[in-house]
Amino acid sequence: MNVWILKTNISSQTEFEKVKNTFDQNLDIYECTIDLDDIDKVVRIISNDLTINEEESKIQNLGFFCEELEGE
Repeated sequence: MNVWILKTNISSQTEFEKVKNTFDQNLDIYECTIDLDDIDKVVRIISNDLTINEEESKIQNLGFFCEELEGE
């Protein structure tokens, strides 16, 4: 299982719903959440088989910025 933490420019729940709806169509993604109160608008994705590049591309294709946040 993979967990990715992505910095984004998603600024509202409505915008996040567009992203989440895209991810909900993929059975390899178990969970997708966002912290809109965080300065980095962090999206957290839990997936079994997908790569970070696939996840970033999906968000970027919807018109949003995103990049992986490196672990501590």
